[in-house]
This record gives sequence, C-alpha cells and structure tokens, in this order.
Amino acid sequence: MSLTAAFLLGLVVPLAAFAKALPAAAVSGRPSPKYIYSTFSSDHGTVFNHMVFDETGSRIFAGAVNRIFHLDLDLKLKETVVTGPRLDSPMCPAKGCDSPDIETFSTNNVNKILVVDSESRSLIACGSISQGACEKYNISSLLIPPKFISLSIAANDETSSTYAFIGPENYNPRNRNNVLYVGTTFTSNGEYRHDVPAISSRKLYGLEFAAFSFSKQSLLRIDVKYRDQFLVKYVYGFNSTDYAYFVVVQKQSHLPGQEEKGYVSRLARTCISDENYDSYTEVTLQCNVRSEDTNKLVNYNLVQDVKVGRAGAELAGNLGIDTDDNVLVGIFSPSRGIGNEPQQKSAICVFSLQDIEARFTENIHMCFNGSVTDRNLGYISGLILDGKCPAAGLWVSLAKCCKCDSNEAEEQTFNGGAGNVDWLCIGFGDLLR
Repeated sequence: MSLTAAFLLGLVVPLAAFAKALPAAAVSGRPSPKYIYSTFSSDHGTVFNHMVFDETGSRIFAGAVNRIFHLDLDLKLKETVVTGPRLDSPMCPAKGCDSPDIETFSTNNVNKILVVDSESRSLIACGSISQGACEKYNISSLLIPPKFISLSIAANDETSSTYAFIGPENYNPRNRNNVLYVGTTFTSNGEYRHDVPAISSRKLYGLEFAAFSFSKQSLLRIDVKYRDQFLVKYVYGFNSTDYAYFVVVQKQSHLPGQEEKGYVSRLARTCISDENYDSYTEVTLQCNVRSEDTNKLVNYNLVQDVKVGRAGAELAGNLGIDTDDNVLVGIFSPSRGIGNEPQQKSAICVFSLQDIEARFTENIHMCFNGSVTDRNLGYISGLILDGKCPAAGLWVSLAKCCKCDSNEAEEQTFNGGAGNVDWLCIGFGDLLR
C-alpha cells in the first residue's frame, strides 16, 4: 500500500474555535478610519474584484469588471486597460468562436484572477469571458499588448468563485519551480466547463498543467455525478511549509437529499511534492460563538475571508506559539438556515498553522490505525479504494510525500487520536467581508 494512496482523507475531527460575541451596542456601527491617506475611484462606477501589490516595483494593480487599473502607492492612476465588454458566448471555446452558427453577445468581463508573477515581471489576469481564459501583461506597462492564453482556467460567469496564488512545487527535487495553484467553482455555463478541474497547479509561463500524463496529472476534479449540485466556493489559498492550501465553503454532504445538513467551511491541502494530488486532504474549520441570549454555542459556519501571517507577541502568547509562527485569521458568519447566505453577524477566529498541520496528521493517523474507515471524500473523482481507509497497521512513509528532501523519509506506523486545537476568537454584531 503506497503512502499517497492513504493520504486522500476528509473530515475526521474538525478544527474548532470558540468565541464570545461582543455586545451589540459595542459593534452596532462601523467607525470611520481616523485618517484616510488616499483614495481611488473609477469614473465608470466600476465594481472592483481584486487588488495586488508588486513589491519589487512599488505598483498596485486593481482588477475590476471590464477594467484593470495600474496605481502608484498614493493610489494615483497610472494606466487603465479596458477588458470588456466583449462579444462572447458560453458555447465558444477559450480561443474564440470560429463557427458562424454560434451567436455571440456583448458580455461583461469580471476579473477572476489577478496575480503578480515577480520572476517573469508579468501580471496574470483571467476574466469570466472566453471560458475563463487569461492574459499576461508586462508589469512595467499594461499598455503593451498582453499575451493571450487560450485555456479554460477561471469560472465563466459573474458570481462563481475562482482563487489563484503562486506557490512552490517540488515534483522534481532537481528542478524546483513556482506554479500557479488555482481553485475554480464548476459552472454549467456551456459545454466546455467539464474540462476545468476543481483544483490544479499550472506552469507559470503558459499556464498549462504542471504535470499531465497518463499516470500523473496535477489536478483534482469533483465527480461528474455530483458536479452540478456540489458546488465548492474557493475563498483563499496559500502555501505553508510542504503544503498548498485552499480555504473553501461547500455543502456538508455531497449526497442528493441531504441538503438539510447545510454548509461548512473547510481547509483543503495537498503536498507540494505530489504531482498527482493523491495527498489531497480536508478538515472542517469551525468557528463557534457563544450567544449572549441563549448562552449556547452558535456555529459561524461560513468563512468570508482569510489571511495568513505571523502572530504578534500577545497573540502568540495566547495561542502558545512563537512569534515566528504563522496563524490563519478568518472572518466567519452564521448561515441563514441551511443555505449559504450569511447572516449580518461575524466572528474573527484565529488558528495556529502548527495546530492545523498537527490536526491533519492526526486525522491521517486515525485513517491508518483503524479509528475511522472512510476518508469522507466521496465527491472527489478517482478516489482509490472507493474512498475507504487502508487496512489498519500498514507501514507507510508520511514524510516521503511531503518533505522537500526525499532522503528525510522514514518508515513509521500511525497511532494517535485527536488533540485540542488552540484558538482565539472575537465576535461582532454585523457582517464583515
């Protein structure tokens, strides 16, 4: 039994956090900032989607509906690129329509991906038209004609999510590179959408899959049986140590007729050395707030936004970690009923990444030692063993998949239960995004 075969594991024990909500009077309104350094607004009433910062050139780029803006550090406009509306149809492939039988119509281009590739000095921008195809701009000037990449990458409607970030891959220890990790919500908007994986890692130059052969493909798909109804929202993504992570919102159950179970927030990860995504794993993120009215814990189950960074001295002390350790800071809201619409309430919950990685490892141990028998990933296409855990007591190498140096791998048995996860939370009386 190979290590990677055993890594495909879903929820065993969730990462949980608890909070006490602040009094409503204390947070009933949002105070204005004491100082506003500078502002930028578009004359076109533009809806902004993304903002990225080029640290090497001190530039800011803002992706919007039908526009990309280049700003300086004072938010003064330097350049504007018009990206839409354009003639398009969901029946057209990413390269465009050649058939006169397909009717095209003027379509807004919603910016879905905006990422600075510092190594090539380029700006990767993908929109909702042309099947979510991308353009690569010269970062020194957006007015230089971009390189068009006719691949279906982002979601091709206005509302479905896409999240992308640049992170390392270690598929070949002799030739380590950065890749673009992309999470894309499935849309049924046209016949080409089944070609777009849920998660993939792509080469930065041409955005093709980092690995694509008969035996190895750097992508993950939702099973076609559930793809239309089990829609995953990709909220955030990041790299930490030997893993690439995505923060997602999805239904608690992928099975038809179990919608009453509602939605959950999950943290998904894969090893950066795994070019076939066999190590794909998930755990549930829980942010629980004690209600002042009922004194009961309320699950703020919908993550709204996430950031990862180092903990300050006070926060590190509260979590029992070092100031050099990273934490995951998330804004969560409770859902309205069993749907995925948030209530006008929020809580900020903080998780230690050390504890997150420990919980992933403990859940994998439980799969190997027989504590659980199912990986709870029945919605993933191509799961080995039909999503079941391997026979208890097998010897496998956990390190072989996820350590940058394969020489560090050592054989070990898995024995362990669920431990506690340190947390810190603050509740709010209104919705933060």
